[in-house]
Order: sequence, then C-alpha cells, then structure tokens
Amino acid sequence: MDTIFEYGEQFAVDDRKGLESYLCSLWKEYKEIWPTQLENENTNLDSKYQPFLSFDGKIARARNYIGFIHFENSNIEIYPKIFQKEPGISKELMHRHLFYWFSYCKKVKFPFNQALLDRFEIDELPELIIYLFANQIHEVVSAQPYSTYEEVQEALFTPRGRINFDRYATRMSYGSYHLIDCDYEPFVFDNSLNRIIKYCTRLLLSKTRIIETQRVLNEIIFMLDEVDDQFCSVQQLQTLRIPSIYSDYEEVIQICRMILENQVYSYAEYEMKNWSLLFPIELVFEDFIAGYIQKHFSDIFKVETQKSDLYLHINPNTFNLQHDILLTNKKTGEQIIVDTKYKPRWNLEKCDSKKGIAQTDMYQMISYAYRRGTDKVLLIYPNTSEKLAENHVFLINKGTKDETIKIKAVDVPFWSLDGHLSVEKNLKVKLRSILSDEF
Repeated sequence: MDTIFEYGEQFAVDDRKGLESYLCSLWKEYKEIWPTQLENENTNLDSKYQPFLSFDGKIARARNYIGFIHFENSNIEIYPKIFQKEPGISKELMHRHLFYWFSYCKKVKFPFNQALLDRFEIDELPELIIYLFANQIHEVVSAQPYSTYEEVQEALFTPRGRINFDRYATRMSYGSYHLIDCDYEPFVFDNSLNRIIKYCTRLLLSKTRIIETQRVLNEIIFMLDEVDDQFCSVQQLQTLRIPSIYSDYEEVIQICRMILENQVYSYAEYEMKNWSLLFPIELVFEDFIAGYIQKHFSDIFKVETQKSDLYLHINPNTFNLQHDILLTNKKTGEQIIVDTKYKPRWNLEKCDSKKGIAQTDMYQMISYAYRRGTDKVLLIYPNTSEKLAENHVFLINKGTKDETIKIKAVDVPFWSLDGHLSVEKNLKVKLRSILSDEF
C-alpha cells in the first residue's frame, strides 16, 4: 500500500501502461459524474488524458485528487497536501477530517453515519469506506425492508392486469393462442432497487479483508435472500423512483451509485478487481465552506453557490462569471463575493507583499466585484498550521472615482491536530469575525 499526498513525493509503479489506461477509462466516468464542477479540467478528445496521476517513465506523482486507487497489484492512498508537513500525523486523524468535510458537502455526496467511525478502527482508507458503506446499507435495509409495485410483463394462461394486445397479436402470428401477454404490477420485495443493493453488496464483499465488514455484508445478503442475483449497472439507478416513506434509501442509492460509477474493468460478475474513489480536493474545500456557511449563517445571509447570472460581455453573452459563494445580507442587501482557494500559503512570513496570492486570482476577483457592483470580496484559504495567518486586506482603487474594492485574504481552520471538533468550533468563530467586519 502506497500512502502519498497530492503533489507530494514520486512513487514507483509496476505497470504504467495498464494503470494509465485504467485511469483514462475512469476519467471518462468522472466527467459524467461532475460535468459542471470539472469543466475547467482538460476537456479535449485525447483518450489518453486523465487528471489523477502524472507519469515519468515508471515513476508517478499524485495530482489534485484525494482518495484511493486499486488497480491489479497497485494499492494507492492519496491524502490532502495540507497534512504532509505534519510529522507523524495519523491516518485516523486524516480519515476523521475527510469524513467531517464530506458531512457538509452537497456536491460531493458521501453518505454515511458519523457515529460509525467510533465503532471500529481501520487503518486503510478503502477498507474504512467499505466498512462505512456496509454499515449504512445494513442499518437501512434491516430497519425498513423495501417493497414496491413493479411492472411485470408475462405471458399467462389467464388474464392478469392489462392485456398487451400488440404483443398478443405477435404471439398469435406464431400460433401461440393459449398464452395471453399481460402487464401487471405486483407488490414485491424482489424489485430493481433490492437487486442493485444485493449486487453492490457482493461487489464490496469481493474487496474487503476485514472479518467484521464481511460479517455485516453477509447479513445484508441474507436479508435479501429472496431477491434474485443479477448483474446491475449504474444506468438502472436513473429510472428508480423512491416513495417519500422510504427516504432513508436515498443514501443507499447514493452509495450504490458511488460503487457502480467507480467500478471499471471488472473481470468477473461479482468481483471488483479494480475499484477507485477519487475526489477533487478543490471542490471538497469549496463545498465544505459553502455547506458550513449555509448551515451556520443562513439566518444572516442569503447564501447562493455557483452564482453565474452575469457576463463580462453582453449581446451576445460571453465570458460568464461564476462565484463560488455569493452572500447577501438579509437586512441591508449588502453583498459579499466569497471565493475559496485551496492553495495553502506556506511560510507567509517569508512571502512578498502579495501574501501568497496569485496575480491571476486577484484579476479574477476584481472583475467579479466590478461586474457584481460590490466592493467586498473574501478570499478563503485553508490553514497551514494550528496558528492562523493574519488577515490581509488589499484596497484596489477604481481609477477616476474615489472608490475602492476591498479584497480580504483570510486563512480559516480546515484541519487541526486536536481533531475535527476543534475545526467545527474555531471555524464558526473565524467566519463570524470576518463576515461581521467592515473589511
């Protein structure tokens, strides 16, 4: 198992050609999962493109995706670069931060019960994810078995439901007058959703080596014993409509989606020989901050994410502007543009007057502010140490007018050696302070 960090040290690979081909195939699936969020990625038609790893001969290096890659004998875990300068940081601490971030994410949905992390200590990220998936499925299926009306098309000796005269006429042309083609909807436990759940459970069982996880997965299969074993694909999930009474199954569907969308190159029907889960960390950071503000500050601000109603040029509309987060004060109507930058600013005390901010980012924020008609822009960066860097305000003069755009760059708590509970507390204090300031 190779444990590495994004943009960290290089590592050796046994089968570069096979691994690279696998990642290219995986990328084709990912472009369907997050088409808008990943629109800035390479979108050319090069079938050999993938954004997960960069290769140099038989040496590889992680890019900006975190998670894990399982291909043949290659087992790779990729963690956020913000942890790489902390000596001796434990995997458990990184895992808890990862799932804490996911709990606030809406675009990067990772369904699981936070309390499950306290039940069992698992060092390997893939095994931990399978354990969380298994327990989440088990809790839902055991608490509320799912049955539904499902359409069946069948040739019967006596009519049932609706007679399908088109199929019956075709059958009569072959001389089978005694069989009547019928469409009916029995209330069944052996339905499409349960078949998908059972199939995904068997896939997880083929990957895990943890006895406790195997036990839970086998219990799920036992509970679904009356359900047929069938090969399933992610396309079948698109047609499912779950009644509101079974709302807990929405998370199970999301789990099945993550399993099936990331299952590439399986050689046997119930085997996930190659399986990976990878998340763009910039999107995780943005989604986490947006979700946190939405939960804790929606009483003060109207929170809009990915606001994209403005263009730099009109008639025709070109150069669309998209804000990560747009905050509108519910009392005053004052607006604040919030842009998240997952670009750790290491050693700020040794930086120049730019405070570690890229010039292109500054140009971007100025155009946002001008077009939106606000003078307040907030650039949010993840912390690089327990002690947060000081806030810094850039005053951009508008030229002939005696007005300025205020761009405030701030570090916020995104991780802590004291654990994610410390992040939860300190982040609220930090955001309350900067959002209530006059800049």
